[in-house]
Amino acid sequence: MSLRVLLGAFFVSVWLGCQCGPAQGPCVGVKCAPGLTCDPGNGRCIDPNASGGGGGVTGGGSTGGGSATGGGSSMGTCSPACSGTTPICDPVSNTCKTCTDDLGCSGATPVCQPISNGGLGKCVVCTVSKGCVEGTATPACDPTVFPNGACVPCVKGDDCPVPGSACDLNTNTCIPGGVDAGSGLPVFDDAGMTARCLPFDAGAQMCSTECPKGYECISGLCKLRGSSGPVQITLRFNQPEDLDLHVVEPLADGGTCEIYYAQPGNTPPPPFPLPFPIPNCGARGWLDLDSNAACNIDNVDVENVIYSPGTFAPRGTYIVRVVYYQHCSANGPIPYEVEVRANGQTRFYCGQFQPNQANGGNQGAGTTITSFTLP
Repeated sequence: MSLRVLLGAFFVSVWLGCQCGPAQGPCVGVKCAPGLTCDPGNGRCIDPNASGGGGGVTGGGSTGGGSATGGGSSMGTCSPACSGTTPICDPVSNTCKTCTDDLGCSGATPVCQPISNGGLGKCVVCTVSKGCVEGTATPACDPTVFPNGACVPCVKGDDCPVPGSACDLNTNTCIPGGVDAGSGLPVFDDAGMTARCLPFDAGAQMCSTECPKGYECISGLCKLRGSSGPVQITLRFNQPEDLDLHVVEPLADGGTCEIYYAQPGNTPPPPFPLPFPIPNCGARGWLDLDSNAACNIDNVDVENVIYSPGTFAPRGTYIVRVVYYQHCSANGPIPYEVEVRANGQTRFYCGQFQPNQANGGNQGAGTTITSFTLP
């Protein structure tokens, strides 16, 4: 036995043998979990409604009867008595804990996650096996939601009531259409018209004839232009910042053309002649909507690369990137989402920038979101 172990045992025995000071009641400083009270005889937390002859939840000795459910099971004893942030005596390990499977949690966080807090337990909204009710709108538990987990519509496709649906893990919502076998990503059937990770509804504004720039009036609702073309790539964000969408289009000669604000692509002719040509490297698609350019805030917060109906989208591989061009006024994270509609399917991607990540990037810059190939 090492010297460190011998000294530790000596000091523990001295501490247990001499606890000096003025005499105080055993319940002084003891805080019990909801529903429990301090036993003035031994200073331990007990269930006052428990039947059986021992010390309730925490007391009674190895043969004593007290348990929270009554009836003479051995509950064990913790010494010194449990109190403060760990008021529950775990009868299995004889250690004081924040909670156990059956005790210590209530209210908005009614479930104990026993492996949290270094094994002392933590009261949470739910765990993967407890806390959420099947048959409701939120039957599944996502324990990763900060800080205490959350009951959500789904964490996997099996949680969705409609067969063949996929669970979008960015928003924990069920999406009709399933998952693409090649990429494993959710496939959506909304033609890119509904945002998934931002509080934004692209089709909410009603119209008779006029809509904001970049939108058109379809069946009485303002919808982004381009939904009827062969390819559509949309960037959305919800902060007054200058984010830019870049799409690299393949060319027939084997080269590429990058569509972005400085090279908007195959845009329609302007209503009046311009004194300078519009830069175009041969792309068939075009940047129809550029928002908050150079921090001139327009509150549209959408960028949209589209291919007009009847336009042939070149075969080959496309690359989608997002550039945080200029920091304008945001103090916190700048979340964004990108929806890519191609090959008859729409895929959805989420991300975010921090205010210190603006870089003024132009051609070739940005965060690569995805790539896709048109056969």
